Amino acid sequence: MKKIMLCSSNPLLVKSLYGMLRDEGYLVEDVEHPALAVQRILKNAYDFLIVDAEPFGLSAEDAACIMKTIAPEMPVLRIGGGPALDNLPVMRLPADLDAIKEALRHFTARCQMTTDAKGGPA
Repeated sequence: MKKIMLCSSNPLLVKSLYGMLRDEGYLVEDVEHPALAVQRILKNAYDFLIVDAEPFGLSAEDAACIMKTIAPEMPVLRIGGGPALDNLPVMRLPADLDAIKEALRHFTARCQMTTDAKGGPA
């Protein structure tokens, strides 16, 4: 089962994404603050990170860059905010659940192709 970290302080965004992701077969861990997300990445492995660009404490961009340094293979999808930074794809608000599902399928396929090219799981 793929494990996703959902980082958002927006309860409506979390509520709309959490159930959809769970129903798609993902194990979802939600955190409210980017700093807490960085701490969790240091302790646990995640397959994906979805981070809300709404500013609160540590910026979403800074947190995502820190987490990409810790786990460079982990895809990151930013929800809301300005243009893409550091090659992080951005989904505009309101979040289109079908587009998020498609992005996760794309990430999964891309990760699988990378794993296959390397000769299997690391």
